[in-house]
Amino acid sequence: MNSTLVVVVCDRDLWNFELLVRSMGKFMEPCRCIFIFNEDGSKMKFFKKWYAEFCEPYLKKFLVRVLHKDYFFHDYSLEDQDFRLLSEPIYNQQLLKLFVSEIIVTEKYTVLDCKNFITRPCKLADLKQTYPENITFADHYLLGFVLACCAKLDVRFTTKKEFKLSANITPFIMHKKKVAKLIKHFDGKKNLHIWMLNWCHEHSNMAEFYLYEVFCIAKGMQDMGEVLSNTITIWEHSFSESHMLPGIEFYVKYEEELGRRMGFKFYVAGLHTHTRDYINPEDIHTLLKYYDMDDCYPVSRGAPFKKIK
Repeated sequence: MNSTLVVVVCDRDLWNFELLVRSMGKFMEPCRCIFIFNEDGSKMKFFKKWYAEFCEPYLKKFLVRVLHKDYFFHDYSLEDQDFRLLSEPIYNQQLLKLFVSEIIVTEKYTVLDCKNFITRPCKLADLKQTYPENITFADHYLLGFVLACCAKLDVRFTTKKEFKLSANITPFIMHKKKVAKLIKHFDGKKNLHIWMLNWCHEHSNMAEFYLYEVFCIAKGMQDMGEVLSNTITIWEHSFSESHMLPGIEFYVKYEEELGRRMGFKFYVAGLHTHTRDYINPEDIHTLLKYYDMDDCYPVSRGAPFKKIK
């Protein structure tokens, strides 16, 4: 094994995380895993109990570590800083995907989000990094962060059509030593944390994968990827696409056929949080039935989906 699977988990996504775990147990060959609980420490006892009951039975052959976020933040303090968003899980989870590198024992680690799940038999190594592509899709918030990364790391930005980065989505493969060099470049985790938080406000966006990749460009070690796409994730904007009109099953069939014609397979799908207002639990059953994974439907809590749009 030259990679480790990393997932950051929060309360909001426990239903999705259970689906991911069940799909791993059904389809994925055993591998190293690190699951990080990104909530207040007072909730860790509940999470361990919940995990032991609803997740652990499916991962008995996997090498799993379950950790609390404070494991990675305990060695420095931000009490001397004044940031409105210091403790918001959405920003912590981006930093955790970088800071986890300090305990990775493999050459690389593959980051999944709770929204992802495995859809066919595979090894972790079957999940490939995507080719860098232009960033013409980036809104001005995300573009602003890319420009900030380029300025900080002394990388020449050309245009949105010419500057290329891998898709800012999961699965995303990171190299342990490269991440360590990034953190060292900022003179440690605290300074990196502060620099990232400076971009956390209502008129900005931040993307840990883009920071990592711009740094790799700066050092001449960008990963050029192996596939055009590595997931069929259903996003909010998916519901405005014509091939979603016949339904969710047709949508994923269409996407899979595109991949097949381009010579690659999808091993991962996903349901983004913003889709929860667009589909009902019945649609989830239809999707899982298509993937022959009815038995992976989570049972610990009700599905957080209700179509109102």
